[in-house]
Amino acid sequence: MLKKMVIFGLLALTMAGCGSPSATDKPESTSSVEIASKYYHQLDKKEQSMVFFTFKAVADDSQDGGKYIVDMKVRNGTKSQLKFDLSKFILSTSNTGTPIKSVKHGDLTIAPMRTKTVTGLFDSATAANFNGVGEFCYLSRDFLLAYSYGADKTAGATTDNLKVASLIVQNKATTQKPSESAVNTQSHAATSAPDSETSQQTSQASTQPTTQQSQASSESVRIVNSAEQAMQIAAPFLNTTVNALRATPVDDGWQVGPKMTYADVIVHYNGRVFSPANPATGQPDHWLN
Repeated sequence: MLKKMVIFGLLALTMAGCGSPSATDKPESTSSVEIASKYYHQLDKKEQSMVFFTFKAVADDSQDGGKYIVDMKVRNGTKSQLKFDLSKFILSTSNTGTPIKSVKHGDLTIAPMRTKTVTGLFDSATAANFNGVGEFCYLSRDFLLAYSYGADKTAGATTDNLKVASLIVQNKATTQKPSESAVNTQSHAATSAPDSETSQQTSQASTQPTTQQSQASSESVRIVNSAEQAMQIAAPFLNTTVNALRATPVDDGWQVGPKMTYADVIVHYNGRVFSPANPATGQPDHWLN
């Protein structure tokens, strides 16, 4: 009997020892992976292509002068936590025009694979900003987000429109500066001309638009190479579709207009669009972009 009790006691001690935690045992640690935070301009080109922007313009009748506010929606398709300085968004109209600046301040932070909307990013745009040349940018044109054309339409202006050929040509032509060599050549020719020729040119300048500079620059920077491209550029200015237009070659580009009327414009090789004078309406010669 005593022997059985001793054996039972030893078994109990053994079981108790197995159940006790060892002094060297450590609780399992739970480690969380930190997500990198990057500002948009710190992303590489591949990462930037994974960020999608939509800009939607809405008429604001509470302001004078036909103003529009612009809302922005951003989808972050990267693996990084994306950040923007809201005050650094701009709506650029051309290389010489004053850009419209964001009225928002502070940082916008978007988690990976998430979307956020900013209401009223701009509040002083007009309809003209969405019917011709214009670009939504971050910091500068080096970070082009979308062309502004069509932002007042139902779908808004999205990053996808950066691939539209007619918008590429139209905006590139406006943001390029004329060739210095072309300007210098004209200046030299003007100063070396005889007095009689100079007076004749002065007389003609009072009744005809000066087109030599545009022609020289269009020849030196030729980015419109077909009638189809010319019609694509002219269509927004004529408020119609490409299919409704015709194009006829002229000395420095194409004469483009609706098939059934003669409301023509001249699309130069450099992408600039010129509207000749219209005696019926009293409209003088002028550039459309």
